[in-house]
Amino acid sequence: MSDSLKQQLAGYLTQSGLSSVSVIAPLTQGLSNQNYYVRGLHGSKAEESEWVLRVNSWASSQICDRDSEVDAWRSASDASLAPRMVYVSADKQFYLSEFIAQENDHSWNELISANGAHPMTNTQECWPGAEQQLLQLLNGLKQLPTPKNVIGVEKQWQIYNARLIQMQQKLLSQPSDSHPSIAAWLQQFDNLFAQTGAIAVMLDSLDKCLVNLQFSHRDLNPYNILVVQDKLNCIDFEYACSSHPLCDLASVIASHSLSSKQRHWLIANYIRQQRNLNRHAVHAVPAAVDLYWVFAVCWALQMAFDNIALTGNSGNSGSSGNNSQQLSSGEQASNYLDCASQYQQLIASCS
Repeated sequence: MSDSLKQQLAGYLTQSGLSSVSVIAPLTQGLSNQNYYVRGLHGSKAEESEWVLRVNSWASSQICDRDSEVDAWRSASDASLAPRMVYVSADKQFYLSEFIAQENDHSWNELISANGAHPMTNTQECWPGAEQQLLQLLNGLKQLPTPKNVIGVEKQWQIYNARLIQMQQKLLSQPSDSHPSIAAWLQQFDNLFAQTGAIAVMLDSLDKCLVNLQFSHRDLNPYNILVVQDKLNCIDFEYACSSHPLCDLASVIASHSLSSKQRHWLIANYIRQQRNLNRHAVHAVPAAVDLYWVFAVCWALQMAFDNIALTGNSGNSGSSGNNSQQLSSGEQASNYLDCASQYQQLIASCS
């Protein structure tokens, strides 16, 4: 165990009620929040157990409703679809939840992929039966209580649209050489908004098949899914809300390496069991997948902007996170822009 890491996170550990910590180690070093594996004592269990400490990043907190996130996480946990939360800080800056161990040689994140609305034919099944497990998860989530946080796809685009235009105006008012990422950000912004007409068509297609909104996780990529025995759980409810019933299906199709047979089976069976969609739903799936990547571009641009702004506010390119292992703000901004570029290429109308 790193003494420096334990010392650095001591405040979080103490406040969350952890004691006698014997192991602490980074779980992920992603583009967003920081997660740590912790072994120690907590009042919710009689013996030493394993936990996940998540420290939320400043940038992601600018675009996430933390209260809604916690409510959605607890709702899913009550239905045995997510790990149990045992502590949430008053300011929602960090959480403590149960750790669910995964098999090292066979974890769900092996299915990570990036697929457009019309992926190439694939006969290989990386995980036989994955489609049945995913359907069970999707059907479980759709039955959860509808969150108070209501964000349909049209509203989500309007929110992103307004935010990004404000960000563009702020960056245009700065000297282009004041930050190395400004020019790249503005180019990615122009690329996205050149697709405004195509995005309107996507939204119209989704509107035509909608009956009712429902619980939507909105980011069911393989890194946010855990295997618990033969059942799937999900984590990271930052963007969960009441939204379009095709959002979660689209995120699975866009981010999972499934064979064509598995993909078609999942789409057909999810729609067949959907009371919140009408007969137009099957024809709207490509639009839902495209819109998933549109929103991914919007997310990446917002995260990049916040790191550009943070660099400027601090007067240097120091760490934007809560620990020394996180990349500098300038490096983070560059990484987010790389993501935006990759996501742009997955939108069918951009090709």
